Amino acid sequence: MGIKYFYNFCLTAFDDTDLDSDILSAVRRAYFARFDKLRDKITYHSDSTSLLYDYCIEKNKPLRWTVKTADGDPVQEVLPADDGRYYLCFYREEKLVKRLLFSKLHTLLKAEYMDDSGVECRSLEPRRVQGGLCLLYTDNRLDEPVVLSEMPSINDAQVCGRVKAGFTDYSAAASTDAGVVWFLSDEQLISLRAFIASIEEAENLSFIGDEAPLFERINAADFNMKRNLSASLDISMAKDFGELPIEEDLPAENEATEQVLSDVVDDVPAVTPVTEVTEQEEEAATVKPDKVIMADGALYSYYGELDGSGNRSGYGRTVTDLGRTAYEGTYRSDKRSGKGAYFYKDGTLCYSGDWSENVRHGVGVGVSARDGSMHIGRWVNNKPEGNGVRLNADGSIKFVCKELSDGGTVLMHYKEDDTVVIAKYDQNGAKLSEKTISLAE
Repeated sequence: MGIKYFYNFCLTAFDDTDLDSDILSAVRRAYFARFDKLRDKITYHSDSTSLLYDYCIEKNKPLRWTVKTADGDPVQEVLPADDGRYYLCFYREEKLVKRLLFSKLHTLLKAEYMDDSGVECRSLEPRRVQGGLCLLYTDNRLDEPVVLSEMPSINDAQVCGRVKAGFTDYSAAASTDAGVVWFLSDEQLISLRAFIASIEEAENLSFIGDEAPLFERINAADFNMKRNLSASLDISMAKDFGELPIEEDLPAENEATEQVLSDVVDDVPAVTPVTEVTEQEEEAATVKPDKVIMADGALYSYYGELDGSGNRSGYGRTVTDLGRTAYEGTYRSDKRSGKGAYFYKDGTLCYSGDWSENVRHGVGVGVSARDGSMHIGRWVNNKPEGNGVRLNADGSIKFVCKELSDGGTVLMHYKEDDTVVIAKYDQNGAKLSEKTISLAE
């Protein structure tokens, strides 16, 4: 379906904004999910500073948005522009360094970057081109604007993961309803294709951890949810939600936004403006959540039962701003407890089974984000432990783990040559014996 809403822009060489945890993006995203009025005050703490956000966004009125330090110094503020439009200005050491231009419908039109004297020297503007999407980059040092193209999709999950981890030559990034999207110049696209080719030609694309001892492999680092989510909520092959830390609840008011543009600069071929949101689209999102939660800079909506203190308790569903289910099942005191299913950001299943206080604990089925393999069996404190079966993505058996009455464990590793390695371990995980048998005999 492609990108529909733009929330923020980042010119990577001059802007260190973390779009994954950007509060402006989270607020605008929530607004465009329901088009309700959002009004709130948030205190954001980091290692080096504390910022107070005070905002209000609603239809047919300019955004009200201020961000100040603990000393009251302005960091961000809104200033009016012409025709009902407005600027969101960003300051560093009391100097204007960046401003975003919005339409009266809160559509993101342009990002402008200032030089030391406060004069615009660079800008980013969204454009539609040949059915796709690009950003138009203007620099006063260049003779003409540069078209930046959206990073092409990579079908191979493992190659995609290596590109995300190793290729950093991007010109710009945008926070969108499709997540954070990178944009590249023609020269950077050539470099990207060469990088992809070098990965595909590499002689050993073995799975991570295949060289590890058998006992370590069955303990399934691949199924460690916290490790998977640590990759900036984007591990390419299946974008994780994260643990949804519920402690930081918000009232049902927070926002998000889209983008639009005017006519194309001369000499930029086949480019058309992005259209604004319509009144019909605003009226379409009418279902009110029972609770709104902020986690890792993103907002989630909850539909379901609440206890007398307003905590999620009983059966319910938590969804992302895209309307995809993050978790559906039972809660107790605002934590996943009981039976439930948890999903990756792309909508695929991560785990279904027993939960206890937000961790997988009991009997369940987990699906690895790395290679699509499944683990069926007992889970303790968020990882497989004890009796269980590991299946490859094609349904073939990889491991069988059997707990013994003396507290030891037997692991059976089914190999591609139709042999099975049977290993026995004591209560502490030390290997006691190992033998190989052939299934063909």
